[in-house]
Amino acid sequence: MSLTHSIGKFIDIQDSNIVFNEEFFHMGTFKGKKCKYISGKLSYTPTHCEACGVENQNDTIYKNGSQTSRITLPFIGMYPAYLLLKKQRFMCKACKQTFTAQTSIVKKNCFVSQNVKTLIVIKAAEARSLTSIASDCSVSPTTVQREINQAAKLFKPHYQALPEHLSFDEFKYAKGEMAFEYINAMTGDILDILDRRNQFTIKNHFIANYSLADRKCVKTVTIDMNAGYATVIKELFPNAEIIIDRFHLVQLISRSMNKCRIQVMNQFNKSNGEDQKKYRRLKKFWKLLLKNAMRISNTEYKHYPLFGQRTEGGMIEEMLEYSPILKANYVIYQSLLKAMTNKDFKALKFHVVEPVDPLISGYMRTSLKTLKKHLPYIQNSFIYPYNNGRIEGINNKIKVLNRVAYGYRNFMNYKKRILIHFKLKPFESNSKQKQPYSKVA
Repeated sequence: MSLTHSIGKFIDIQDSNIVFNEEFFHMGTFKGKKCKYISGKLSYTPTHCEACGVENQNDTIYKNGSQTSRITLPFIGMYPAYLLLKKQRFMCKACKQTFTAQTSIVKKNCFVSQNVKTLIVIKAAEARSLTSIASDCSVSPTTVQREINQAAKLFKPHYQALPEHLSFDEFKYAKGEMAFEYINAMTGDILDILDRRNQFTIKNHFIANYSLADRKCVKTVTIDMNAGYATVIKELFPNAEIIIDRFHLVQLISRSMNKCRIQVMNQFNKSNGEDQKKYRRLKKFWKLLLKNAMRISNTEYKHYPLFGQRTEGGMIEEMLEYSPILKANYVIYQSLLKAMTNKDFKALKFHVVEPVDPLISGYMRTSLKTLKKHLPYIQNSFIYPYNNGRIEGINNKIKVLNRVAYGYRNFMNYKKRILIHFKLKPFESNSKQKQPYSKVA
């Protein structure tokens, strides 16, 4: 194996027109940092003139000096690496123009190798800041953003037919600014992201990019309890069923129960020894009051601070005796939670529609009114198996991208970074992909 071939394999250069001699390597500095320099020479016999296109016959094109370019390479070991490439220059007798030898490792008039550009895109798919990626690739943050912009063009939405099942949600990308996104509820693929979540923006987007026939093919749309989405969905997707995400239903009543606990807890006189003990118990074991009754143990005894040797059920019974308001709210909370867990819509509707106990707190009353308002959509959440779990997970990753970048001033740059992060994820084989959901009887 020749020296040139060995060096080319080592630094991942596959252009046979580049040759290296025995003194190809030396250490140096660039911008005050220690780095590695690799020297090479690029030369070949051109077939035609790049300026006028005349063919190279009878020495029409001859060699005319050389030009050295410093090309950025990926790190070699602990140091940045640069290729000092001595490019052959040529003169054309026909047009009297000169041109320089070209190589596949770098584009014309560019000094960042293709390998570095590929590395930038790969690292951009990770949750890292532009400055961190730029430091690892020996380029500027502006160069990193430029390569992200270029790569994002490959993932530009084509606005073809819509999937049958959609999920809607929003996320915060700047102070007071909320972006809207919609995904395929079955595969989790991001379909598009809008910089606003108002009805006007959403309507214009779907009407401009999808025909009425495409929108009629949508069967379900899963949302949170945002009333604005329900209005838009009815107008845009005539045949779609609206599904309220089950997690948001549980979250709604859990927050109401917790606010009631805090309200009761703050009524105790902490200067009184007995009241202070009740206050501390309610404050420390708040999670126990929110726990599903079907998961509470009534037989297993353990030692708990402030209680001693007790079961979970015994602790809850004792805390509920502190206030009839707390007990009434706990009973309705557990009834609603049981109905949601068992997907028993009749039981849920009964507790929502029936007259409310006068001891129920204002927080829980408001939650019951909200549930009553969304009852038709809640019923769909018990019928269909779809939820917003995928889109909520996507939002968590999006927030991480925003946090590691210390925020984005430009929404389009943020959107491109999101698309690269999710579109470059490893492809799953068909055997690992989940089968389509079917409607539950």
